[in-house]
Amino acid sequence: MLEQLSTININILLSLIILIFTAFLFFSRILRSDVVAVLVLVIIGITKLLPPEQLFSGFSSEAVISLISIMIMSYGIENSGISLIVAKWLLKIARERPNKINLLLMITSGLLSSFMRSTGTVALLLPTITKITSRTGIEKKFLLLPMAFCAMLGGTLTMVSSTPLIMLNSLLANIDQFATFQHKKTIEPFHLFEVIPIGIMLLISGIIYLSFASKKLKTNEPTTVTASSAATKAYFKKTYSKDTDICELKLSSKSFIANFTLKQLEQSIPNNSSVLAIWQDQEYLFPPLRKTIIKPNAILAIMGNYDEIKQFAKDNDLKILPKLDVFAELLHPTKAGLSEAVIPPSSQLIGTEIKELHMKRTHKLQVLALFRNNTVSSGEELNHLTLRSGDTLGMFSNWEALNAFKENPDFFVLTTSYPLDKFYPKKMPFAISFFLLSIFFVISNWLPISVGFLIGAVGMIATGVLSIDQAYKAVSWKTIFLIAGLIPLGLVLQTTGTTEWLINIITQVNITISPWMVQIALTIIASCLALVISNVGATILLVPIALELATTLNADPKIFALTVALATSNTFILSSNQVNTLIAGPGGYSGSEFMKFGIWMTIIFWIITFIGLQLFF
Repeated sequence: MLEQLSTININILLSLIILIFTAFLFFSRILRSDVVAVLVLVIIGITKLLPPEQLFSGFSSEAVISLISIMIMSYGIENSGISLIVAKWLLKIARERPNKINLLLMITSGLLSSFMRSTGTVALLLPTITKITSRTGIEKKFLLLPMAFCAMLGGTLTMVSSTPLIMLNSLLANIDQFATFQHKKTIEPFHLFEVIPIGIMLLISGIIYLSFASKKLKTNEPTTVTASSAATKAYFKKTYSKDTDICELKLSSKSFIANFTLKQLEQSIPNNSSVLAIWQDQEYLFPPLRKTIIKPNAILAIMGNYDEIKQFAKDNDLKILPKLDVFAELLHPTKAGLSEAVIPPSSQLIGTEIKELHMKRTHKLQVLALFRNNTVSSGEELNHLTLRSGDTLGMFSNWEALNAFKENPDFFVLTTSYPLDKFYPKKMPFAISFFLLSIFFVISNWLPISVGFLIGAVGMIATGVLSIDQAYKAVSWKTIFLIAGLIPLGLVLQTTGTTEWLINIITQVNITISPWMVQIALTIIASCLALVISNVGATILLVPIALELATTLNADPKIFALTVALATSNTFILSSNQVNTLIAGPGGYSGSEFMKFGIWMTIIFWIITFIGLQLFF
């Protein structure tokens, strides 16, 4: 040991100091991880441990180009509206059963993550889960964490979705720079599906565990209205004297109001109530026109005072449902809601009767009430009013219609804060085609992985699936700078002989160690280090060491390297994990909950990984 310490030189000493300094900054979180990576890059440049052409090689590495392309394609797929299709498919298959929906979401998440980054999969499925919870009343908390964990597990199915596995192949492809052991030229990068046996084992075991563990996430608390929605309803109650309870009513075949026109029905319903939508003949009428004939067995969505609507339903042989069902998605606050518009002095509609505007037919908007000089008008009286400058209209519509309406110069829309999903379903064929094309190039080995994925990303941009500005937005530049900054640190450890020096110290300890024991140690160390310096940093630093250790122990270097890359993907317990960060807010999770469920997932991951490596490699 002392003899080995005497062989240390200035370059090895500097490398060790930089390594310890980097680990300290990551652990202390004094600076953001990407800032630390760039700072390390600057220090390496100042100390001249690498020449300039290698110092910035991380930015042009295959791992960085592949990741940028995958991020852009993931955003493009999400942008095309696939989440809407997934939500409808899940509800149709699961028939609104919570456990079945949870199982299908976990399977879907795991499979999608085999070709998408886990963050992209979670971002894609978040709106899907929102639509499911609005329709079924299932708590988001019950669905989000299992889905997110399976997204991380799904990244181990292939070599192109998990950042550590992408980094592993990049390191192996450039092994002449990153390792000095004798048989380095015999190691080929992993094929796309080479890790799928282990990935399947991990995903199945994760689904089994999470199916039982997720039951503890149920709080059985009723779904509540969001603060912004409650504030809007209170404002409409105060300003327009308008109750905003929305009830779903079903006509019987013998109902008194069957075959009424909507105009006749509006004269029968309670004052200040409005029919927002009708479901009949297998289609939604939203907003319904006044000449619409209401057929037997039709379903109505009526806004007003709940008690008054309930009494109206009783008097007219209507069944009032306990919560929105048919209209749950159509009238969800993320899709539709209340809004206001004022008539500006420049409007050409001043002096026009409201009924002549045909707001429902022309703009897909329903005017509920008009506010003028502290007086509110609604119902039949509203239709005969003549518009004046300064009149304020209280309206209800879907947000897409309101977004189009705000461009009308004859109205000034006061409501500016509302959700609007910008999906482009017409671009879906292009998104899917270029995604599959990139996968084909990767599988066929005709082109390098980075080029194959770049073709898909550029193709989506060129065909308008997403704009170039959206492409820049899709890229997590924090992750890119983190990788590009730490790759040179791995090079420094290799070129200065630091890695070899560390391996020599370890192997000089006079203890007989079997390769499988070293694998177990590497698995635990890699996972723990990933929690401190990120999975990217841990992969870059430990893969070269794993290769050297395997050579020294006469073991398979490729298996040892894969052990590290899989282990560094195991970051379930971190609330700061990018995937966990995405679901923490919407699901209302605390750091302790990620720790509670993540620690068992971590242990299962370790056990299954070790067993899988022994069985298949």
